[in-house]
Amino acid sequence: MPKYRLLILEKTTPPSSARTKRWYRYTISNGINEINGYRSGTEKEVREFTRDCMKHLNRDIKHNERPHTFRPAYMHYAYEMSL
Repeated sequence: MPKYRLLILEKTTPPSSARTKRWYRYTISNGINEINGYRSGTEKEVREFTRDCMKHLNRDIKHNERPHTFRPAYMHYAYEMSL
């Protein structure tokens, strides 16, 4: 699976209830999935935040090529009954 990368980081207008004036919109993508978000702070702080997000996303992919494994409903039931 491809690695996540920062596609877009742009200054945007803050929400009406925001106390701070500096807000950025970012898009992180791996070519298959896209994560869009908003974050307040300086450009440097938002870049560091997205870098940490990408690091964790890419680490999870590296350790498990299939992050969500399929488990039929009866297996959930059998597990709960064994507790």
